[in-house]
Amino acid sequence: MLDKEAVGKKIAFFRKEKGITQKELADFLHISYQAVSKWEQGKSLPTVEMLHEISLLLNVTVDVLLDEDEWKNRRIFYEDSGLDTQRLYALKKDIAKLVSKDACILSADYADACLFRMDTAQMEKPVYSNIVCVPGSKEKLAKEYRYNREICADVAGSAMNFLLQYGMKPVILKAMVLCGNYDSEQLYRMAQTFREVCDKNGVSFAGMEIAAQPVNFTSQEYAVSATVIGVQEQEKVLTGSHIEAGDVLIGMQTDGIEGTSYPFVKVMLDKNPGLYHAQIDEERFFLDELMRPNAAFTREIMALQDKGYLRRAFRINNSLLRRGCWKCVPEGLGVCIDLSAVPVLPLYRFLFAQDMIGENVFARHFHMGIGMVAIVPEKYREEAMEIIGQFSACRCIGRVVSDEGHKGEKIWSTGRIAWES
Repeated sequence: MLDKEAVGKKIAFFRKEKGITQKELADFLHISYQAVSKWEQGKSLPTVEMLHEISLLLNVTVDVLLDEDEWKNRRIFYEDSGLDTQRLYALKKDIAKLVSKDACILSADYADACLFRMDTAQMEKPVYSNIVCVPGSKEKLAKEYRYNREICADVAGSAMNFLLQYGMKPVILKAMVLCGNYDSEQLYRMAQTFREVCDKNGVSFAGMEIAAQPVNFTSQEYAVSATVIGVQEQEKVLTGSHIEAGDVLIGMQTDGIEGTSYPFVKVMLDKNPGLYHAQIDEERFFLDELMRPNAAFTREIMALQDKGYLRRAFRINNSLLRRGCWKCVPEGLGVCIDLSAVPVLPLYRFLFAQDMIGENVFARHFHMGIGMVAIVPEKYREEAMEIIGQFSACRCIGRVVSDEGHKGEKIWSTGRIAWES
């Protein structure tokens, strides 16, 4: 015999889950709401025909309404949260094929720990390093205008450069994307970009894990990050202690704007929304130039390291004139930047031409296209520039001098930026 109370409880549960009132259910069934109320109170039962109609309206089976075992085994599926699990797992399998096939990677299954090894047999005292890097403020614009490959290349390059400034060799990169039900093709291309940057820099790619969370992200949202692990012989780790007066600064060019400089650009965009679709010249659009990725300088720095030319490398995170970049310069010394020697890329010339930031502070907000600076002895300058020039445009932009007259400042400048050239 059917349990009236149990059946009524189930009808009430599924009705509320659907967001339907007793009166609305009654209207759908062409009965009085009092009849629905009696069912849910366990005072009466619907007819067999009515049970069928109720099951259709509430999107459940008649068995669930009548069978206690079916009720006890009811489930919530990932699909109920909006997650397309079949598509996600198929995508993860495709991305897993992009993992580097080398002796370094032992296991890099998605959603699991990455197992790897490093060849440190020739190192007496290996030192290991690790960095987790996120894109920062540029990410929102990248998502909005689908510069997904560019933001992945940017975060990969930035992560590698964090290690390179200490002379560390980047060895392994693992990427992570948090997202809703984001476009599979776009996600795959993002993973491809990480692999391409790794290949270009001689770094093993340990895959890109996708944590699909439609409860936290809309279908158009994502958050990307990259973890890079590196190693170096202890005596080759660059602390800056060997920097000497007379050493020269060689600036290496990058097309990308640093993420920490982007908030200044965002203010400019808010003041003049027309900039979103502006052209810099006949060939360049502003938004394309703004979203270019920062370069990784692995080949340049490792080549200088192998030659023994490198005193220290400095990752320029937003401005050449930012004191924090140069904090490891030995006491009693400082770096003097010749602003007239700093090349001005079209993007920065265009930003300056908007006349929203004064000339005296502009160079304190942007790195002007110099992504990393290598400090080398004067006697190695020409050879070092030749080595770097095989991979990146570079220019001598200053030197290390006594801080007499600039006690404790670490960084100052001479000359004027050549905006007109």
